Amino acid sequence: MPLGGKLRPGSPLAVALAAGLVVRVARLLRDPLMHPDGPAYLELASALLHGKVLAVLGGYYSPLYPAAVAGLAATGLRLELAGRATALLAGLAALPLLHALARRCAGERAADAAVLVAAVHPALVKASAQVLPETLAGALLLAWLVARRAGVAGGLAGAAYLARPEGVLLLPLGLWRLRRARLRALVLYAGAAVAIMAPALIALRAGTGHWQLSPREARVALLSGVPGATTLAEAALRNPAALLARDATELGPLLAIPFVLGVGAARETRRPLVVAAWFTALPLALNPSPRYAVPLVPLLLPATAAGLLALGERLGRHARIATAALGAALVVQALWVSHPFDAACSREVSRLVLERYGPGQALVALDGRFAYGARGRALVPPTTDPDAALALARRSEARLWLTRPAWIRPPWTPPADVRAVARPCGGTFVLFEVGG
Repeated sequence: MPLGGKLRPGSPLAVALAAGLVVRVARLLRDPLMHPDGPAYLELASALLHGKVLAVLGGYYSPLYPAAVAGLAATGLRLELAGRATALLAGLAALPLLHALARRCAGERAADAAVLVAAVHPALVKASAQVLPETLAGALLLAWLVARRAGVAGGLAGAAYLARPEGVLLLPLGLWRLRRARLRALVLYAGAAVAIMAPALIALRAGTGHWQLSPREARVALLSGVPGATTLAEAALRNPAALLARDATELGPLLAIPFVLGVGAARETRRPLVVAAWFTALPLALNPSPRYAVPLVPLLLPATAAGLLALGERLGRHARIATAALGAALVVQALWVSHPFDAACSREVSRLVLERYGPGQALVALDGRFAYGARGRALVPPTTDPDAALALARRSEARLWLTRPAWIRPPWTPPADVRAVARPCGGTFVLFEVGG
């Protein structure tokens, strides 16, 4: 279905949208635990609602997702629900974009298969129920791939940067894609991208005193896994397949074989794969967390869909049974709560702080969910180092510090004005009071 076409009731895309909505809402109801970064995004959205635009534009986290959350919250929606609704709506919006991309690459049948897989894909479902910008970044990336006009594509590239800092990679990639176009198209593309990026770049310049794409640049590390590579560029040039393989693992084992078959079966699907390979290096260098691969998973689905169709032809009359089994397995994975202890522990710590000290407490902890659940203020130290955490607590006049005993290594001992007061979650954490 083209983006300008009609959505037919009962069509695969309509079924995918309905199934995607049901599974995502079910995931949210089943596993409401927020990601550790979620409270920080909600705090930024709250700051925007109070008019603190420059602070958000020049902050550590990218501003577009908090801005979208603030827009929904301005209608009266509770802030956390607005955050989850933003991620959910972006995840659903990606489905027709993926359908258009896959149809362009591999045909109508592959597009139908790709969008049905995306509707219940575990990584996409889980991200759509979280307070995180990954589904928004993924939708913008798909829209950029689908866009035909240079100005529109440039604007989407700029918006992708505002959603996640590595979105800036779309600027040179788009110029390369337009290398045979007229100069006007190149200028239009670059001008639209830079115009949208400019407010954040200027705010970062004003806040730090120098030009940079993101405060996260300080955390860039070489995590490509390419032996002997000393730079990110070297890793990408020497073995781009190794970088792409990191994202392919997010597909999951059930889709690995169809993906490999599809890469060889449909040459046209390689274009989104090239974009994924180009886009892979920076997010995984910034942080090896699997969530940074989520926006790229839809780019692997056109090839996966082509592989599924090829497998279906080989299975013959057994294809329907195999398809039903695959769909059921994906739904089970999407709804499976793999770490129930985390949710129980988060509730226990938040309840402890709230009942013992009351709301509004500043809590120094690497995980901002504890303070959020206790209706307090989260202070996140840069590392697990106890001295860094205590320095932050004293600068901020915070009374409480939560850490793991495993992070406190001898010969470090608590200063005289720091005492352990509780060991929640079966001793997994230790809560300290700081000061008199």
